[in-house]
Amino acid sequence: MHVFYGQNEVVEELIRAGKIDEEYMYPFVDTDGEVFEWWLVSPYLAQELKQQGEVIIDALGCHWWGRQSSGQAVYMDAAIQEIAGA
Repeated sequence: MHVFYGQNEVVEELIRAGKIDEEYMYPFVDTDGEVFEWWLVSPYLAQELKQQGEVIIDALGCHWWGRQSSGQAVYMDAAIQEIAGA
């Protein structure tokens, strides 16, 4: 399993508190989309998602994926489908 937990409140509070700097966000500042959900993911999945151009925060020993969709199962996201080879 590579997608662990939804962590919207955790990430939003870390950003508000200044615990996560913009330098750790990829490509958060430059993205055209809006992040709707934050998910704690494995280092492997974070790397794969980065290669797909997804929003990743790599900080504090954790890897968070800024999911730019909502309302459907995670496995249905285009980036996840691409990584899974579906």
